[in-house]
Amino acid sequence: MKLTAIILLILFLSAYLVMPVQAFTINKDASVSSAFSTNALANKNKKQSSSLLTESKVTETKPINAQALSYEQLIIHNNKQYLWFNTTNNNKLNLSGLSLLSLLNDLGINVMHSSDIVNLASQSNKQIKAIDQQLTQQLYTIATLFNGYQFKPLEKPKEDIFNAVKNQQLATYLDQLLPQFDQVVRLRTAIAYYQKLAKKTWPIIDDKLSLVLGQGHKEVIKLRSMLIALTDLKKRQRSRYRQHIFDPEIVTALKKFQTRHGLKADGKLNTKTIQALNISPARRIEIMQINLWRWLSLPSIPPTRYVMVNIPAYRLYFIENQQQTLTMRVIVGDNQHRTPIMVTQVSSLTVNPQWTPTYNIIHKELLVENARNPGSLKRQNFKLAKGYGAKQVLRPVFKDSTAIKNALGQYKLVQAAGSNNALGKYRFNIKNFHSVYLHDTPAKNLFSKQYRALSHGCVRLQSANLLAKKFMKNEATNKQKQVKNALTVNKTQHIKLAENIAVYLTYQTVWLTASGQVQWLEDIYQQDTAAKLNTVQAQLSSHINAESNSAINSDTNSP
Repeated sequence: MKLTAIILLILFLSAYLVMPVQAFTINKDASVSSAFSTNALANKNKKQSSSLLTESKVTETKPINAQALSYEQLIIHNNKQYLWFNTTNNNKLNLSGLSLLSLLNDLGINVMHSSDIVNLASQSNKQIKAIDQQLTQQLYTIATLFNGYQFKPLEKPKEDIFNAVKNQQLATYLDQLLPQFDQVVRLRTAIAYYQKLAKKTWPIIDDKLSLVLGQGHKEVIKLRSMLIALTDLKKRQRSRYRQHIFDPEIVTALKKFQTRHGLKADGKLNTKTIQALNISPARRIEIMQINLWRWLSLPSIPPTRYVMVNIPAYRLYFIENQQQTLTMRVIVGDNQHRTPIMVTQVSSLTVNPQWTPTYNIIHKELLVENARNPGSLKRQNFKLAKGYGAKQVLRPVFKDSTAIKNALGQYKLVQAAGSNNALGKYRFNIKNFHSVYLHDTPAKNLFSKQYRALSHGCVRLQSANLLAKKFMKNEATNKQKQVKNALTVNKTQHIKLAENIAVYLTYQTVWLTASGQVQWLEDIYQQDTAAKLNTVQAQLSSHINAESNSAINSDTNSP
């Protein structure tokens, strides 16, 4: 981790040897903050910043409390020295300043061209202080992102920043500010590589081009250069004639490229493949920066055991001691019932769960189906229930939909535990405000589909029994027997876990392998679109401007 951070810092220094100053802004060509995925900049210290991933509902950005952070107090704690500049060395950026600027660059927050930020000897104290203060504001904005939290975060940004400054540990705090997940390190490395690619003009291939194996064409030279730049084809010496030939080497490289982009890996230069090839490095950087912002909402230090579900990948990962010990396919919410981004915990496990469908599912789907096919609800083991737990009373459901509807004033419609129960054999109960949970399903055939945004928002698991075993591994023997007995007698049992297990439902359309290979996933909820990015960008600019006048208080004194 530290070695990677040093490498990134070296890359940054080489790229930013000469850096302009005076004012900081959001790069208008590179969107900054769909970290907040749907809700743009949800304030991190809200206990419930957990809105669904929807384009239509974007929460209003609220300035942080005026007493949230005092720049002047920070300066006092820093022996009346700037936080990010070294006054004894011609006001050059210190190590903390370089690290922060590198992070801001990766997030798409760039410096306006004005003068050399490394050499501020000719700048007035007022100008240096303005930059130092705004850098501090950027740090606080990043530190206060808690999108999707279903409980009060453990981090306390104001106290953490003060303590870091007071104890001369600002560089260490910065190093730990980004969540310590392997994906974050790999993503920043990929951003640095694509920033190099973006310095050159990206070629464009005619989308009507069609080539067959062995055919010579001038466009093949472009194709080779693109596949080499994207690391799908190894760079090596070829004859001038060979460079024009659509040969097996290119077919193999195209298959690799197509696999990374979720396309059919047939090695053919079809329209979808050409469109993906023509995406410029600048646009790819923009998408990677959006994904980096999303990572910022996760805890700085991952727990020993946790579940991560990457929504657009339709995949769950179970991590123990920083090692992936289980992975499986999942089904997530469709576009009308989007699975929300969440930082939450599994607190209990229900074996042989009873399903209580929502009002909309009952009236828009189940009763409609039963009206078309009378008795279908009865055949699916639905019941009319009154009461809860041990005092619950079940009675047979009516065959007629109208009679069922009339009874719902006194009863609720439930599906009893059984082989055809929509929740399968297991439900993993997570703390949240959306009535969303992880659960088993009897419809295992759906996991063979490539597009699996099919649920009403919950996450269906391909191998719920394996996840249950992982959860129960550290539980008492009597609880493990309780699960085994419940499965035998088909009885609903609720097992409270001795220790809650963290669950992260995240939305990452860029995923990197251990070797650093970039996988581009389908943006199933349209969270990476240009229109959304412009909106979020404007909100972030407004948010920062508002905070500069309120959250970070300062007088005119210079350190």
